[in-house]
Amino acid sequence: MSTHQDPVVRLLRRAGRRIATSRPARSRMARRLPRMGTTSALALALIAASLLVRGWAASRSWFMWDDYIFIADVLQGQVGWAWLFQSHFSLLQPVSFAMVALVGQAGFAWWVYALHIVVLQALASVACWTMLRVLFGDHRVLLLPLAFYVFSPFTVPGDVWWSVAIYQHTFHIAIFGAVACHVTWLRRRRPLPLVGTFAFTLLGLGSYLKAPLICFVLLGISLLWFTSGSWRARLRQLATQWPVWLGLGVMLAGYVVLWFSQQTTAPPNQACEAPQLVETSLLETVGTGLVGGPWSWRLWTGGIDPFIAASDCVPLAYRGTPDLIVGGAPQSLVAAPLALVALSWVLVVVLVLHRWARHRNALLSLWIVVPYTAASIGLVFGGRAATFGSQVGAREVRYFADLAAVGALALATALLTIRGARTGPERRTDPRILVPLPRSGVIMLVTVFVAGSLVSTITYALPWHAEADPRAFPERAYVAAVERSLDQRDGPVTVADLPLPVTVANPLTPPYNLPSWKLAALGDRLRTTTQGSDLLMLDAEGRIRRATIDAPGRAAPGDVEGCGHLVQQARTGIPVTEVVAGPWWVRIDYLASADGFVDVTAGDMFRRIQVDRGLHSMLFASGGDFRTVGLVASAGLSVCVDDVRVGSVTPRDEEPSS
Repeated sequence: MSTHQDPVVRLLRRAGRRIATSRPARSRMARRLPRMGTTSALALALIAASLLVRGWAASRSWFMWDDYIFIADVLQGQVGWAWLFQSHFSLLQPVSFAMVALVGQAGFAWWVYALHIVVLQALASVACWTMLRVLFGDHRVLLLPLAFYVFSPFTVPGDVWWSVAIYQHTFHIAIFGAVACHVTWLRRRRPLPLVGTFAFTLLGLGSYLKAPLICFVLLGISLLWFTSGSWRARLRQLATQWPVWLGLGVMLAGYVVLWFSQQTTAPPNQACEAPQLVETSLLETVGTGLVGGPWSWRLWTGGIDPFIAASDCVPLAYRGTPDLIVGGAPQSLVAAPLALVALSWVLVVVLVLHRWARHRNALLSLWIVVPYTAASIGLVFGGRAATFGSQVGAREVRYFADLAAVGALALATALLTIRGARTGPERRTDPRILVPLPRSGVIMLVTVFVAGSLVSTITYALPWHAEADPRAFPERAYVAAVERSLDQRDGPVTVADLPLPVTVANPLTPPYNLPSWKLAALGDRLRTTTQGSDLLMLDAEGRIRRATIDAPGRAAPGDVEGCGHLVQQARTGIPVTEVVAGPWWVRIDYLASADGFVDVTAGDMFRRIQVDRGLHSMLFASGGDFRTVGLVASAGLSVCVDDVRVGSVTPRDEEPSS
């Protein structure tokens, strides 16, 4: 028997093995898409893990402050071009308002807003990974800056507070997109990446006040990594990139003009608060946030700033009536233990020095990060610190949320060289520190950061999940009480449109402190009015009560025995003690012969108020000054009026019947 196989048999067996081990053919469309490698799969797993945590935080959260304002604007029909470009507490955010116009239609259906938050967070996380891949290629080490971004406590407020999410995550998407497009344009100088740079920058300008800093980041990238030589030579090379700077300059100039045209008043601030604000912002908020802190928070739901005693000067916001400084929601302020603050900065300094000692050009990103942080602190001082005091502004991580995005970029440039760049991290031939950072050390640092970030995230989110605790979340507890009261009654309920308690609605932002606006999302279940007979009202606990005015009578006695002042079709004028303009209501106790209406005049105010047969109380909001109340009854109606009372509306002791 021959030991040699037939060549045809050998060829067939070889072809069979190749067919068995070969991959299935990819379609033409599939061949155009990049294959997902292990690194990208790990990145998506990292993003998914972070979304599980952030999704949990968002799913059980609730509305706060600006959320009610935005939803009320939508439901009250305020949406329009002027509304899109309005200045909301110095924030010009038409892109965010465009999202509000769509999502705000959902009323108080929180799941819609939670889904919106998670989608924005997912888009921002994917944008971060896309930027890292565009800049540096496929490197496993890029998982470190990605983890820094997706787990950073800097971004936690945007995962529980909808009105923060709509600008925070959108702004981060703009940063990542603008950086990726700008670097791509620097490599190839093609029109499409240039247009992309402008588009993402415009997205940022339409989302957040700090968006002009995107231009600073792009300038830093060009100057630090895509030029070389002396500073004069670098500037000459920078001038060759004139198309991008011309376009960004025009956009920035237009934004500045538009922003200033929308501002009305500048918030007051005082220089004596600046040192404490800088110290607290940098050492505590930023320092601990870089390593996963602050791990503990101090809850502030209104009243005097809990850190006011630590301030060297009394903030302007607290002069006068402290009750006007209201909260109503779980605003958590950084309250890291001093020992952990010190340990955080020791760790940051040691890691920075170690990288500098072993690698050249690894810390170029500090030329971007340090001025960016300084600008962030300056904006807090010029804005929110003047509103709530330096310590509240300095300890609010949401004002530093974009440091997570800029920090991820900085960390990546410290580890890898941007593709196409003229410089990047290089191992020193004579390292100042001989001991390298071992892989086990890196794993331990990442584990500590993620674990600390989870602690910070969970402890921040828990007060937002308090459904009926007026101490942790007064706004949410109040709305829940109102809804319970409505559930106990049949059909729609009409209440007097009176200012809500200051712990629930800020009296400095009318009309959003009224039920007609603050609770507009309740729709037809809760209706409001400024006049009527036997009116109902919402008390301080959110219960529906009978409304009254406990004030001395102001009317002179009537001349009709057993009736007082008889009101029929001829005008009856009732003299009253002079009433000055103010937020007053008028109560008129009456006895009507039948159902009908009465025309009421008081000064320049005129109202037609429905009356019911029998003994009742008429309440209505007054206008300006008046000394006489004029009354005219409808045809065939006789009304006896006993007295006129003017003052603030309060609830009666007894509960109204259902």
